Amino acid sequence: MPPLLDMEYEKRVQAAMREIAAAGLAESAHDLSDGGLAVAAAECSFNPAGVGAELELDEAMRPEFLLFHEGPSRILISTARPEKIGEIARKHGVEAPQVGLTIEDRLVIRIGGSVRAGRTVKRLRELWDGALEKMLRA
Repeated sequence: MPPLLDMEYEKRVQAAMREIAAAGLAESAHDLSDGGLAVAAAECSFNPAGVGAELELDEAMRPEFLLFHEGPSRILISTARPEKIGEIARKHGVEAPQVGLTIEDRLVIRIGGSVRAGRTVKRLRELWDGALEKMLRA
């Protein structure tokens, strides 16, 4: 069964996101509904500047859930002002854990200090762009 949607929480998340966007605090934002955090982080790295991220996740869940869980009401935001994002989130009663930093040209994901994924932005883009063709020719 898909995760349940708490409509009141979703409304608060969306209100917080509108305030964050109106304040110009989000350099990028991506929902986690299609592939979870790992896919959203990879897709966010497919930008002309080649900006990637270094994410550090705790071991509270199994790795596949941490990386690919598609639960509702989750948005990955990059910002130069994480403290302001936290203030807005608290004001709206929603969670806003800081999970990493943007870095140049790579996506690195650690869980409990261990690297679970690490590639250059260029290589991730090549894998993404060629995935369907590779599957069809296999």
